[in-house]
Amino acid sequence: MLWLGFAVSLLAWCLLSLGMEKHYAQACAGRYDARRARVWRGLGWALHAAAFAGFAAWKGWEFGPIFWAAVLMLSALAWSLSLTLWPKASAKLAVAVLLSGVATALLSG
Repeated sequence: MLWLGFAVSLLAWCLLSLGMEKHYAQACAGRYDARRARVWRGLGWALHAAAFAGFAAWKGWEFGPIFWAAVLMLSALAWSLSLTLWPKASAKLAVAVLLSGVATALLSG
């Protein structure tokens, strides 16, 4: 669950940053669309909420928010480093991490 939560949070940061014109230009080729950006930002916030709910269900209300906050910070650090070092490959990296998180959750559970 920890890796899946990290993957969901990383994808949420990806969607939130791609909802901004500057980061979109860094990571993607093509024209920036404001309507699509609003959808991406909304999905990013929804994924952060889903990660919070997942950690609260997994560890309870005592430790779930603590794990969520730690994963939120680590995924933000990982995303900002990947966006800085590999801007063109960062969105693909986020999807790959999410797929590995889902595979890990399916194989372990």
